[in-house]
Amino acid sequence: MQSSRRATALALLSAAIALAATAPAGAATTYEVSGQQTVVDEQAGKYKMAGGLLGDFANTSFKEIAKAPIYRAKGTESFSGCLDRGRDGSCAGDPSGTLRFSFLYWGQFGAGDPPALIWGSCWHPIVGGTGSFKGAKGVLVMADTPTRSGVKTAYIGNVTLRGGKAARATGSARAAATRGCGATR
Repeated sequence: MQSSRRATALALLSAAIALAATAPAGAATTYEVSGQQTVVDEQAGKYKMAGGLLGDFANTSFKEIAKAPIYRAKGTESFSGCLDRGRDGSCAGDPSGTLRFSFLYWGQFGAGDPPALIWGSCWHPIVGGTGSFKGAKGVLVMADTPTRSGVKTAYIGNVTLRGGKAARATGSARAAATRGCGATR
């Protein structure tokens, strides 16, 4: 009887080791991000990101699609910085690297010279990344709101990082589990 228990325990231990060896290094983790984008040099397409993403954001290509009735454009962008998991304003210990985006922009402008922005919005799917962002998936949505002191840009979205040491959270993170723009479920 004792040898039967030992054999069963050994079989279970062997199965557990085999499962652990074939399991993925770490599951992907989705982070909800939101914050503000501020202008550094609008003519050069340079911006700063604050909030869930900390770092530099830049337009790398821009093509006007239509001027009326709604202004439309498309292009590409890059982000260099980190995903601030703890929202402590620091990149210490957080996933970092570069993210590449494509984007679609829609806006409405009023009369005047130059025309004043009435509203603007854009959709930015992630198309690539480096460092901790290699293999990242996700999307950002931005809204431009005119104010007395200039246009304010807010963003919200999600970034899914592959498992592994670079992507693992040192604290807890809430996974996004909502449907939204472009959901296929």
